[in-house]
Amino acid sequence: MSPLPVSYMPLDAGAATSSPEAEEVSVCTVAATAVATGHLMLKLEGYSRLKGTHHENGSYIESSVSKVGGHTWKIRCYLNGNSKENAGFVSLYLNLCSDSVVLAEFEFALVRHQGTPPAYGHQGSPSKTSQGVRTFGGKDKYCRWGLPRFISVEELERSMFLRDDCLAVRCTVTLVRERTVKEKVVQAHDLARLGMLCKCDDHLCKRHHARPAETFWGRFAKLCHYICRASVYRAR
Repeated sequence: MSPLPVSYMPLDAGAATSSPEAEEVSVCTVAATAVATGHLMLKLEGYSRLKGTHHENGSYIESSVSKVGGHTWKIRCYLNGNSKENAGFVSLYLNLCSDSVVLAEFEFALVRHQGTPPAYGHQGSPSKTSQGVRTFGGKDKYCRWGLPRFISVEELERSMFLRDDCLAVRCTVTLVRERTVKEKVVQAHDLARLGMLCKCDDHLCKRHHARPAETFWGRFAKLCHYICRASVYRAR
């Protein structure tokens, strides 16, 4: 959870309440965690022929349905861009086929052929990610997200990833789930960020304090002090 701005005015620095009772505090944590990861692959054999039949902008090749994280997906490949603005580039998109709303990250990469060196220039295999979590499906949401300029056609046709008129594209899909948890015990640092820590030294004060936890020896000293006071009282 992102920290609240530290410029918030503490309660005891401005119009602080005069009540010694502790204020009610509720802190919720929203966590986004990866819950499943899977891979899809689209292989193109006879690239030159496919390029001839899909040379127009918006013409695409689509993979069969694959399942990742309980949802079905497809890869959509445009060999000459998904629009006129992206002509001359290979556009890659990930499509959600399930009727649901899914949060996911994805990465597209060209697959190296066997027997070819692992390096691609100085950066390895060309790969690009979704640059964050994307929402697939749902009302007024795109069911597909992608990379309209994944690689230029010229660069692809010069590369070692196109060999024997074949190439392959891999998509790694990571599903993300958001979970909201109400914390049962509010931590001192959260109270500090909320400006709700009292700085007094009065142990009878019922407001929130960031005092160190009492040790065994501290409790033992208090017990000895109580016994001494009781002895003095009885002696009177």
